[in-house]
Amino acid sequence: MRPRVFVSSVIEGFDAHRQAARVAIHAADGEPLLVNEDFPSIHASSRNACLDAVASSDYFVLIIGARGGWRAPSGRLVVQEELEEARRRRIPALVFIEDVEQDEDAKNLSRTVSDYVDGYFRVRFRGPEELGRELERALRPLIETARRPAMNPDELSAYLEHPYKVGDQVTLRFVLVPARREEIIDPIRLGSGEFADRLLELGHSKPIGLFSYQRAKEPPSLSNDSLIIEQPAGNDWRRGIQAVRMELHESGTMVLDSNVTGRTERANSSDLMRIFRIAIEDVEAALAADFRFAAAIYDELDLYKRHQRFLWNAALSGMGYRTFARNPQPSQSYTMATTERAEPFSAFTEGRPIDRLILSQPASEIERAIYTWTKKQSREE
Repeated sequence: MRPRVFVSSVIEGFDAHRQAARVAIHAADGEPLLVNEDFPSIHASSRNACLDAVASSDYFVLIIGARGGWRAPSGRLVVQEELEEARRRRIPALVFIEDVEQDEDAKNLSRTVSDYVDGYFRVRFRGPEELGRELERALRPLIETARRPAMNPDELSAYLEHPYKVGDQVTLRFVLVPARREEIIDPIRLGSGEFADRLLELGHSKPIGLFSYQRAKEPPSLSNDSLIIEQPAGNDWRRGIQAVRMELHESGTMVLDSNVTGRTERANSSDLMRIFRIAIEDVEAALAADFRFAAAIYDELDLYKRHQRFLWNAALSGMGYRTFARNPQPSQSYTMATTERAEPFSAFTEGRPIDRLILSQPASEIERAIYTWTKKQSREE
């Protein structure tokens, strides 16, 4: 089945450009979706028909020429509303700007989509013929990549079955898998000391905080097709525990393990609290560090954002009879779980799909994982 590609542009005086886009999409083996030319008379407003068509598409193409075009009742340009709908639905967007004199609306729209942080990497063109060439060149690799075999969400669960253990502490395993199966890291690069040093540099950086400079590291090692870096628990348990293990595969799959009980900030808590409580704040902090590290690694590995879709999951192991608590305080007595949980406790039944935006802004995913864990446990008590 060919992916649907929505074309957003002004209509009047733009026939040649839209026809060039149609031909280019066909050449890239996509199905062009041009509402004005292709839709029959339907029982829906023009606005709803366009936004529904955007929602039904796999890719979104915005072409900006000399004019910004009509405005919707919202006051925004029609093409801008369509772009916002694509962004809201996380539909990959390709932006093409014609090298012509523009009216004020077209200039403002071009500035918006060209924003260094929140905009798109856009392509400039001259005339319909060049537009067709550039659109086919940009779209073809996206469609070819999307057709490669994809990771089944159920397959990710295998990575959660044998987690890294940190003594008698509760350990969090975070797994991130790119949706498309292909070699992302060259084996020679994966085995180089420079690459391991760069991973350590990123993991130690203050914005990420996965590793600690105060903790020793094992020498990086290779196992089959993966690089392993480990920050062991160490022997001075009075300082608290900050054990970390990173496993990065040639495929881009990332497995991160870290303890979420016995950490430095809670090392002075009573022994009973450490035995019977899992501080939700510590789980949130570990997950946030894992996401930050994963996002930074993909910014390095995939500079041009070829890989947009991922699956992720996490599991807690070594829970025993512990229960979750928000900001737990020392107490004379503690409620414990009625049954011991010996097996890894997965947040989700299968891997959850996310994109690059969520990878860099994971607050909602972390909240969902915490909610799922606590809800599951409350049902079992």
